[in-house]
Amino acid sequence: MGRILGIDFGMKRIGLALSDPSKIIASPLKSLQAGKSLEQTADLILLELTGVESIVLGLPLLLSGKDSETTETVRKFAAILEAKSQLPLILWDERLTTTQVEKILKEGNMRRKKRAQHLDTMSATLILQSYLDRMHHGS
Repeated sequence: MGRILGIDFGMKRIGLALSDPSKIIASPLKSLQAGKSLEQTADLILLELTGVESIVLGLPLLLSGKDSETTETVRKFAAILEAKSQLPLILWDERLTTTQVEKILKEGNMRRKKRAQHLDTMSATLILQSYLDRMHHGS
C-alpha cells in the first residue's frame, strides 16, 4: 500500500507531509527550499517520492473561489510535477490553511520565528489531512 504526499507550494519554501500506509493520518515530513525554477523544484520533490502512489497539492484559491496569480503558478507546477513523477496529482483547495495553522501554533504559545519554521510542513499536513478525511468520510 502506497502513501500520499501532501504539498504546500511556495515560491521560497515547500512544505511536505506524508500519509500513513492506510491513508488515514497525515504527518509532517519536511520543508524544502524551492528551486530556481518550477522544474528544479519538481526535481527536488521527486527525491521524496519513495513509496508514494499519489500527490495532493494545495491550490491557493482566492476566498471568492477564483484563481489568483499564485494559483496559475501552482497549476503550472502541478502539470510539471505530474509529468515528471508519473503519479496521479490532485489539486486540493487550501483556502485559509495557513491562517488555521498560524492560529494553532499561536495557541501553543510558539514564538514567531519558531512558527515560521513549522508553518510550511504543518500547512502541508493540514492540506493532506483534509483530503484524507474527505476521502474516508465523503462529502
